[in-house]
Amino acid sequence: MHVKKILKIITDILMFVDFIFLMSHEVVRNLSAHGIFGIALFALFILHHILNGGFYRSLNRGKYNSVRILFSATVWLLFALMILMAFSSVMMSGAIFTFSSINMTSWSRPLHTFSCSWGFLVMGFHLGLHLHSKLKKLENAANDKTADDRNSVLRIMLQILWLLIFTLGIFCIVHSQLYVYLFWQNAWKLSAPNIFVCVAEYLGMTAGMIMLSHFAMNFIQLRRAQ
Repeated sequence: MHVKKILKIITDILMFVDFIFLMSHEVVRNLSAHGIFGIALFALFILHHILNGGFYRSLNRGKYNSVRILFSATVWLLFALMILMAFSSVMMSGAIFTFSSINMTSWSRPLHTFSCSWGFLVMGFHLGLHLHSKLKKLENAANDKTADDRNSVLRIMLQILWLLIFTLGIFCIVHSQLYVYLFWQNAWKLSAPNIFVCVAEYLGMTAGMIMLSHFAMNFIQLRRAQ
């Protein structure tokens, strides 16, 4: 495997793990660590965009079909949310780092929780766009024209599994009360009982967003085939 591709994978994994840790602040409750890992996340975000510089070089090349528009819109939305996360973090830095002289405003915390929560979900959706081809291979294997009854059952089971995973993601959003932050309510959401439940909820949300992305790609490809 090419060194650059390996570095991309490592960077993305570190970003995901770091993001999970930051989203678990309600349980960890360590402001110093939260600030340090937040800086690390933004550094990884910059490295991620440097490693994927080809995306920016190709912006003016080729035609924009539905799939490419969805990819591009997701990337730019995630980029904007990351900038909001960084900006709101700076506005809250006085409450975390002693060297910062910035006083936290009344709107910086809800802006931070809003951008982080949507950023996390959009990141899961973005991940799903890249995993779509692998999920599609599983579906294509089950949809083989020469498939027997067992493969027909497998196809149905796959579709049920995708729906269950998507439902799990919705359940995790509701159960964790993440919607409190998603809709800019200047309040605190319910805290998970422990770190294991907290991480499981965010992993469930990620899986649900991956499925939503997969459904969206299938819908677009179905429309294009008609």
